[in-house]
Amino acid sequence: MPVRYQIAGATAAEISASVEAGIRADALPAGATLPAVRALAAELGLSPATVARAYQDLRQRGLIVTAGRAGTRVRPRPPVTGPRSVLR
Repeated sequence: MPVRYQIAGATAAEISASVEAGIRADALPAGATLPAVRALAAELGLSPATVARAYQDLRQRGLIVTAGRAGTRVRPRPPVTGPRSVLR
């Protein structure tokens, strides 16, 4: 059974940092589904407003995308391209 990344935090900033750390470590790969706001709030013993604020911050920073009832997912990473050549 695969191990699920455990999002942690007691504030919106801590939750946001936890999700970002999971993304950077590839524990939350592109396309991974994040828990629903209410489910994560219940799991962490926090207000749904706190989790919603964390998700809003992550969305504004381009790390996650939301699709209403279809859920919240880690945003696909843009393709990596080589360095641009300088025209002279």
